[in-house]
Amino acid sequence: MSIVTAPSQTHTADVAIHCVVQSADILGEVPRWCERTQRLWWVDVRRPALQYFEPATGAYAAQRLHPELVTGAMALREAGGFLLATGTGFHTFDPASGQPARRIAWPENGKPGMRLNDGRCDRRGRFWCGSMHDTQREPLGTLYRLDGDGRCTAMLDGFVLPNAICWSPDDRTMYFADTHNQLVWAFDYDIDAGAISNRRLFKDWTHQIGRPDGATVDAEGYLWNCMVASGQLVRLAPDGRVDRVIQLPVTNPTCPAFGGEKLDMLYITSHSQRFTPEQQAREPLAGALLALDVGVCGLVEPRFAG
Repeated sequence: MSIVTAPSQTHTADVAIHCVVQSADILGEVPRWCERTQRLWWVDVRRPALQYFEPATGAYAAQRLHPELVTGAMALREAGGFLLATGTGFHTFDPASGQPARRIAWPENGKPGMRLNDGRCDRRGRFWCGSMHDTQREPLGTLYRLDGDGRCTAMLDGFVLPNAICWSPDDRTMYFADTHNQLVWAFDYDIDAGAISNRRLFKDWTHQIGRPDGATVDAEGYLWNCMVASGQLVRLAPDGRVDRVIQLPVTNPTCPAFGGEKLDMLYITSHSQRFTPEQQAREPLAGALLALDVGVCGLVEPRFAG
């Protein structure tokens, strides 16, 4: 395990950043903490692979997925195993069973080049996930809600690269970003109905180098957002104000997640996509799993009800 330090723009003390797994991911994404197994799970979208890190023992393992399961997001399932959001739809998958993944919905079927990207469950077990074209940067994406019974509903469309889906601790606000257009929105959220309304701009990053990628919300209701291209981890207050910025030792952090027994460690995935050998040599932690103590705790990750 290597340790680097990075200055926080609002704190005089340095933040210790640990490289906990040198996984060399091409596109590491969507870390999710499982409180049942005390493991952090995440994917490499491009290999594709499902991976875990066990902080108590230091154990790390990666399982290659079928080439058709290019997984942009995942969720833990109440019934065990995972829900995978892929290029060929939503699949349930339990690596411990030895059985192949089972598709339960394919909303982008018949649309060449489209795949599912970032997603997360609300606290009633519904999985929200956005789609995107894998190579064209056009507003072809749709935001879907997948219910526990397998019903899939299109909720919004017109997005290029959907990311940062997460909720406030009181379930009244949902956040959602289009990384390509550098915008983060907030919605009023009806947890009983699984409905969004009152879409509004939460944060405009169009005049910055960094682009908002994955996000999570801490127990105090602040949103932590990874900024690709600038290597920053940003904490945003519920009113959109920048509360804190931490410079990371990777140019392309992709998604944060709180983990650990007390949910007091923030884990961050990253990518080395399209790096030349020279770039990789200059940035040896690109694609690694990082961890840092930011002084606040996270929330339990909701599970898919299906």
